[in-house]
Amino acid sequence: MRALILFKSYYGNTRQVAEEMAGKIRSMGHEADVRDVRQRLPDLSGVDVVLVGAPTRMGRVAGRARRAMRKLKKKGFGTKPVAVFDTCGIIPKSPEDIRKFMKFFEPGAAGILRKTAQEQGLSLYPETLRCEVAGMRGPLTQDALVKATSFASALVYFIGKR
Repeated sequence: MRALILFKSYYGNTRQVAEEMAGKIRSMGHEADVRDVRQRLPDLSGVDVVLVGAPTRMGRVAGRARRAMRKLKKKGFGTKPVAVFDTCGIIPKSPEDIRKFMKFFEPGAAGILRKTAQEQGLSLYPETLRCEVAGMRGPLTQDALVKATSFASALVYFIGKR
């Protein structure tokens, strides 16, 4: 299996998540390429799954990440799975904070990327990965990279079952 992981990162947190997932995929005996969305898309003919991720900033996603998602369909990547992930601030827990601050988290980069993939008719992996960042610029929370490796492992298993 060959995975392509596309990311947009401002402070390195989303890149770190992408690299962690690539490392897990490689440790399972598969290939994984990691690319910034600012780079040209490679030939997708040998790619079995694409992951696209970006940070959530004010509830939104970077335009380059959305454009990369749209290009997948144009480049002929239509029937193989696409997975999405994002990084975001620590999601509020109390009902009061949820009401006040969820506008900064939802729909978020992952939600917007999922919607973009659906609009393009891409085959979406059913799970979404959200990794929390402790401060405005990071670092990632303690469990973020564990979540990333678990997500990558489950994705490889899913691809193998198809």
